[in-house]
Amino acid sequence: MSANSQTRKHFSYKEQVSRSITWGHYFIFINILLSCLLGYGYVYAAPPTHDFLSYIYLHVSWLGHMSFLTVVAYLVLFFPLAFIGNYRIYRVLAVAIASVLHSILLFDLKIFLMVKVHLSFTALNLIVRELDFDTGLNYNFLLIAVPLVIALECVFAKVTTHSLYRAHHPYFVRTVLIIVGSCFVSSHLLHIWADATQYERITLLRSTFPLHYPMTAQSFLNNHGWLSTNETSPANLVAYLDYPLSPITVAEHSRELNVITINLNQWSYQNFNEEATPALSALSEQGYRYEQNYLLYPDELSNSFSANFGLPIKYSPAFYSANTLPVMVNEMLRQDYVRRLIVSDISLIPKPSKPEQVSAPEQVNALQPTAAAGATVAAGATVAVTQGNRYLNQLLTSNALRRNQVDLTYHASQALAQALAEVRFYHDQAQRPFALTVVINDLRQAQALSKLRLETMLQTRIAQLKRENSSLSAEELTAQARMQLERELKSSENSLMAQTDVQVAQRLNYERTLHEVDAALGQFVSELKRQGVLDNTLLIITATEGNRALPPTGQRYERAQQHVPLLLWFPDDAMRGQSSTLTSPQDIYATIAREVLNITSSLGNFTLGHTLRAPGARDYLVADQNDALILVRSRDNIVYLQDGASFIERNGERLEVRPDLESLIEATRDLNRFVQ
Repeated sequence: MSANSQTRKHFSYKEQVSRSITWGHYFIFINILLSCLLGYGYVYAAPPTHDFLSYIYLHVSWLGHMSFLTVVAYLVLFFPLAFIGNYRIYRVLAVAIASVLHSILLFDLKIFLMVKVHLSFTALNLIVRELDFDTGLNYNFLLIAVPLVIALECVFAKVTTHSLYRAHHPYFVRTVLIIVGSCFVSSHLLHIWADATQYERITLLRSTFPLHYPMTAQSFLNNHGWLSTNETSPANLVAYLDYPLSPITVAEHSRELNVITINLNQWSYQNFNEEATPALSALSEQGYRYEQNYLLYPDELSNSFSANFGLPIKYSPAFYSANTLPVMVNEMLRQDYVRRLIVSDISLIPKPSKPEQVSAPEQVNALQPTAAAGATVAAGATVAVTQGNRYLNQLLTSNALRRNQVDLTYHASQALAQALAEVRFYHDQAQRPFALTVVINDLRQAQALSKLRLETMLQTRIAQLKRENSSLSAEELTAQARMQLERELKSSENSLMAQTDVQVAQRLNYERTLHEVDAALGQFVSELKRQGVLDNTLLIITATEGNRALPPTGQRYERAQQHVPLLLWFPDDAMRGQSSTLTSPQDIYATIAREVLNITSSLGNFTLGHTLRAPGARDYLVADQNDALILVRSRDNIVYLQDGASFIERNGERLEVRPDLESLIEATRDLNRFVQ
């Protein structure tokens, strides 16, 4: 029997326990240092700190909390195990447990780096069900990290054992423990103060570290920057863009297909039926119709960005600032496509809500139609150059229009006639593939004219009353003028203006205009079929802005307005019928990329959309706003507000609901896919 074995036999149970406890103290101290080193990854992944106080809080929390977790592990696991009374077995168990705990920490750190959430049953369920190697949620790194951790723990055990048999000065150990203890107390005092004074730059950091504070919907979304209105918001993502995620591959020697997209603004699904749109309803039977197509944003420019980039509006400031073109546009330019834009009633263009998103002046000037570019401007279609070009610039993505032509026309019939002439030329003579976009604003004009006419008549009555009785207040003048206008309209023979309600007048004018546009679109599609254009052309008819005249429900997401038609005619395809799958403008982008441009790369590398030929099942669409994140489902909406509140909007009612962190993890993982 060896000398060491003989020596071990002379240690009593009490001495074995004493040696184990002493060894465990030093072993845990070294593991505190390792935990703090690994835990710095959370500091790297935390929301940015833009002031000194939040910076201090983040770092003292890092030192205090990671050391606290190690001490808790010692008290709960390592200290009780010391009483087994076998020093050698205790060291083996300590090394094994420390290796497992640090491997779990690495696993949690990986999750937090990728999706800003800590390890939980919800996260595990998502990982097991949707392990996605394209977006970084694989854990192959553990094959290297875990053996390395085990090796380090064995080294720590050896060093700790040697430290028991030599004189040492524990001043360094005491100093480190005093520092981390002070950090632990200071971080909690800072958080108590921040919570009492609602200092959000600190409180939004509280869920950065594991087992620190419970993860809530508000803290989760704040970690992603979605609900922050200050400088922590990730609106400026120019330096962090990773788009596309991998090189784009294209199937060569494939047939060149054309694409025609018609966007009918102010058109919602309620206005698509045999009575309101008989021509389109009949033609839809010969194509494919998507019953659950929803716009993600209420304004045209945001939906146009989403359709042209296949991405959420979150990325628009960065893409415009960096002059980044969507993959689809780059590929069209490479394949020598002619891109064409025809807009009706440009005098009613919307003003950009964020002018800073507009790209540089030289790109704006590139949009001005010139004779050299072959563009035509109808008489009377003059608009403010800056405003008009900003609109067109955002509509078809900045300098992508440098090599394209722009037409400004007045009415849908003129716009479609111009489009048909262009199609004939490029189809029959130029022998070049083309991508034609027609934006029809006639329905917007119909609503604007009825409003304008009634408002003009009201202002005329107010001016007359003011001349007759200048002593009346502005409120009294308006009230009397409305009463007079009501009496005049009731006695009028004009069926349109005999309605006293502005919304009724809008509806009548809207329905009449919709009939006219429907007839023009029916003739346009029939002519394309007659000439054989659709044999090699993907035709899309949809809307980039819903009918805002529909009665509002007071919901954050107006489903009736945002629910818009989507009709597709695939070339040389017997694909007919309808789909109840949830779709959005992002899917149009993906469809053009896959079906027209023959891009074979994974769609997830450059868009959030799915191809409309096989869209696949979806539980929800994600609509991002400045102060809310909305999950649009087939029958209702789930809204997550800035204050952490969450509720379901269903049939005009608001139902409080417990936040579903699993859905938030999935949604934000996709939304942040192209952020490094």
